[in-house]
Amino acid sequence: MPKRLVALLSLFVSYASGFEGTAVRTVAALLFRPGRLTRSFVSGRRIRYSHPVQVYLWCTAAFFLVHAYSPLIQLDVETGVVASSLSAIALDTDIANSTLHEARQSRSLDRFTARFDTMVTATLPLMLVVLVAASALALSALFWREPTLTHMIFALHWSAFYFALETVRQILLGQLGAWGSSISALGSLVILIYLAIAMRVVYRRSWMGSVLRAAAGVIIFALLLAGWLWSTSRLAVFLA
Repeated sequence: MPKRLVALLSLFVSYASGFEGTAVRTVAALLFRPGRLTRSFVSGRRIRYSHPVQVYLWCTAAFFLVHAYSPLIQLDVETGVVASSLSAIALDTDIANSTLHEARQSRSLDRFTARFDTMVTATLPLMLVVLVAASALALSALFWREPTLTHMIFALHWSAFYFALETVRQILLGQLGAWGSSISALGSLVILIYLAIAMRVVYRRSWMGSVLRAAAGVIIFALLLAGWLWSTSRLAVFLA
């Protein structure tokens, strides 16, 4: 085998193993060491971990995949209720009965439901981008003396964790059935605890200050998701 080919194969194996090791360390830190990735990145220790944008893309890609097989936003055509199974959001909205009645009369209910599902999927990528930007703005209000870069990196890592958790939770919901409500409550508690610990690690605040800001952050995050749910249902009705 030519020496050049051997060298190229060795370089590829080295790069692949290095990337794998970096990815494993990054995912482990994201899931089990709240705030570690953000603190390492803003402190300049970036070699051992993947870039925050990469981490966010990995988690949202998994989230998209789960959504494709088990929609996270569903329309009940009998009651008109639009419900979300996402953690940190308990708000339901509804489609007017008159709209559903017209759809039934014109025999276009299936088409309306398909349009609604398409609308949710189409607006999801925009929501993912807006969510990070809005989270960074919220963090800048909660920690107004800290650098903007810190807020952006924290927003990426926090959002990545949320969607990673939702991916796992949605899979468990599909398997456990009757335990779904318990899983949902546990997911909301994990979100609050994780965010409080991450804020303490990144922003170096007291436990009380971190918990209070984390509670405010969860509320803001839920309002953003609720706004997306409401606007999606209204847009679907408008285009019906």
